[in-house]
Amino acid sequence: MSILAHRIYPAISESFTFDVWHDEKLVEYLNKEIDFNFSLNIYGTGVVDIPVELLEKIITLKRELELDEDTIAQIQLDISNGKSRIGEVVSYHCY
Repeated sequence: MSILAHRIYPAISESFTFDVWHDEKLVEYLNKEIDFNFSLNIYGTGVVDIPVELLEKIITLKRELELDEDTIAQIQLDISNGKSRIGEVVSYHCY
């Protein structure tokens, strides 16, 4: 079983963007940059806001973070959705 991050703002996504348990390098990076795990409960679920600017940086680090093509494509879609909103942030529901 995994905990998957689903985009919920600015628009709800039908598929998940990344896997909190298996995309370890990405989650380590998010913890370093925005204290990702702080927003999750003891079960690893919750809502996390990630700035579009940070998502763009993640795309530039795709090799170092060992992101697969599906994850990269989903993050790019999230970036385009996030840029269309005030605040340029993308919210993820992790469950």
